[in-house]
Amino acid sequence: MKPASTILALSVSCLPGFISPIAAQEEQPRQPDAQQQEEEKDTPVITNPAVFNEKDLDKLLEKQREYIKKHYPDYRIRGKGEEHDVMDGRHYSEFYLQNEDEEWVLTIRFDIEEAYQAYMKQHQKEIEREAARLIREGVIKIE
Repeated sequence: MKPASTILALSVSCLPGFISPIAAQEEQPRQPDAQQQEEEKDTPVITNPAVFNEKDLDKLLEKQREYIKKHYPDYRIRGKGEEHDVMDGRHYSEFYLQNEDEEWVLTIRFDIEEAYQAYMKQHQKEIEREAARLIREGVIKIE
């Protein structure tokens, strides 16, 4: 059985908004090189070309991927990411598209805020249930 402090630390680290010092160091943005900065500046961005009524984050991301394959058949998905936009406070999924010459030509952004919040709320409940169970079993003692 894991020590209570380890379990509690893991539970707390999973809380929304909590970032450990190690994770914060890992999430430091790396400095993009000049070519990458130029590429990002010239790449058009389309935000919310379609809105999906889906609260499950995994299903939502799959629907977005299918949308891109259907509506942008001449491009390949070069990469995918998620971003928290500090300007509007919302979370977005981003798909980076490339042409047949493997050039990054387009970024598609979809708003995923509602599905993201639902996912985090569900995750939070799981942590709370696990913490309550560990307290009941005496693994974690509250004084």
